[in-house]
Amino acid sequence: MIIVGFVLFAAAVVIAAALIVQNPATVTVHAFHESWNVDLRWLLVAGLALTAIALFGLGMMRLGSARYLRLRGERRALASENRRLAKRAAAADTAPRTAPTAQPREPVPAARQSDRRGFRDRLMATRHRQAGDDREAHAGRLRAGSTR
Repeated sequence: MIIVGFVLFAAAVVIAAALIVQNPATVTVHAFHESWNVDLRWLLVAGLALTAIALFGLGMMRLGSARYLRLRGERRALASENRRLAKRAAAADTAPRTAPTAQPREPVPAARQSDRRGFRDRLMATRHRQAGDDREAHAGRLRAGSTR
């Protein structure tokens, strides 16, 4: 898709360049109760600019409508969730209430002091400990008579 779009864009540029170069005639343009004598190539450039502006406007309209549809879907989902939560709250309000019981809380562990060593040092220490654990496990297996 990208290649086809690039080929079409390149063809449009080549055709526009050919039209601009090959049309040196002068034409009279009448607009807004005024008249101008303009080279045909500048009229083509103005037409290309207006086309680019129109395509930019269409792109903005497309993005705006996509955004509108996305927001509309989100609003619909939020409204349904709001209805669901309202029903749930209404059901909770009509349910018989019992006396609240105290829930035991677990103690929160104290925050660890940050280790001033760098990442590489901590990684090496971890590898060293793992290698030591492997050696101890291997020695224990050897003592038990197992080679694996």
